[in-house]
Amino acid sequence: MSELVFFPRLQKRLHRLTIFQRIALGNSLIILVGAIGGTLITRHLAIEAADVWLIILFATLGTGLSILINGWIVRSSLRPLAELRQAADQMQVGKVDLNPFYIKDSDPDITNLSIALNSLVNQLEKRNRQLRALSERVINAQEEERKRIALSLHDDTGQALSMLIINLERLENRLPSSETEIKKKLASSRHLAVHALGELRKIVRDLRPSMLDTLGLVPAIRSYARSNLEEAGIRVQIEAPETAEPLPHPLTLALFRIAQEALNNNVRHSQAKSVSITLSQAKDSLCLIIQDDGQGFDVDKIGAQALFKQQWGLVGMRERADLISGQVQIESKPGRGTRIIARVPLLAD
Repeated sequence: MSELVFFPRLQKRLHRLTIFQRIALGNSLIILVGAIGGTLITRHLAIEAADVWLIILFATLGTGLSILINGWIVRSSLRPLAELRQAADQMQVGKVDLNPFYIKDSDPDITNLSIALNSLVNQLEKRNRQLRALSERVINAQEEERKRIALSLHDDTGQALSMLIINLERLENRLPSSETEIKKKLASSRHLAVHALGELRKIVRDLRPSMLDTLGLVPAIRSYARSNLEEAGIRVQIEAPETAEPLPHPLTLALFRIAQEALNNNVRHSQAKSVSITLSQAKDSLCLIIQDDGQGFDVDKIGAQALFKQQWGLVGMRERADLISGQVQIESKPGRGTRIIARVPLLAD
């Protein structure tokens, strides 16, 4: 009965030792047992006048046994570090929840380290939630400001330019044919105003496309792609369901902004000749794929330089997808074009 009580107590005391103390104690026992055992065996073999090969055999067996025992002791002592490494690997891929995790049967140093690591994870997760909430507020405020500016430009500046065009045309028509110089200046001013009104409408459409609110995601993407890419000489191919159920507004807006950023990059940077846009809907998710045959780029290099150079395009796409629990995958290599895949879950209103 005393032995049953003794061994658990001994095991608990051993678990309280640090890794260094465990390895030092184990190696000391091996040296002590090996020295005493080796001395006794060597003396016995010498008295018996044993063959030299028998002495070598016993020495080899003793050395091998010492190495095996030492390896087992080191492995057992370092097991908490292996468990800690596994926990860190799981944290790296996001598989550890916010509940505290501790290394079982660990020495005090590893226990304290696991507690500190867990506290760091919780703090990082808390900061991530705060940053996500802040990012959501910033994006929502940005959309509201875009909507306000677009409405103001359309109702005020747009109407003013329209009236200016009408008045210039009326003045041009009322002038006698002999006033050719003045008529030319009025015509030039009217054409300039017409051009400014067209550019203003493009700005309003980029800020807040009315088609997105009235007709939905697919017509808005189709209209934006054709008006911007075809104007730049880029062929556009669009595959999307013609009839689809209405989508929640946050999802529709996020996917449109992702497509808008990707198409703007096609015009500015890709030097592509053709772009294909595919929108498909599964049971519980939507997938938007935008692929071009342009010059491509090094994703890792551009991603690392984005924050330093304050190039927020790709970062903004991922951020918008993350706010609706989706993800954006960017596949590109120099000379092989670019493929952007946005997958988002279908949200309830």
